[in-house]
Amino acid sequence: MNFADLLKKNFIFIPVVASIVVGGFTSVKYVLNLTTTINESKVTIIKLESELKVAQKELTDMNTRLTSAESTWQMAENLYRNLADQVREHSYDIKDLNR
Repeated sequence: MNFADLLKKNFIFIPVVASIVVGGFTSVKYVLNLTTTINESKVTIIKLESELKVAQKELTDMNTRLTSAESTWQMAENLYRNLADQVREHSYDIKDLNR
């Protein structure tokens, strides 16, 4: 049996074997690309988590400062009311003294 006869008998097996080999390489390449993508995504997620922690800390600080500012504003309003009441009382006292 020579090579030509062997090739003629196994003509159908050559494309099948070739497709299996190419499919195997393609599958391995696909899996490697997925692994690379997963590893890059892990790194990105870790960076985002650290940035989220920093943002949460800054948000907590801003909330604390806002609460302090609101308290200061309320205190200023109360002092203004007290001062207005005292001025009103003094104006009544002055009117009484002028009589």
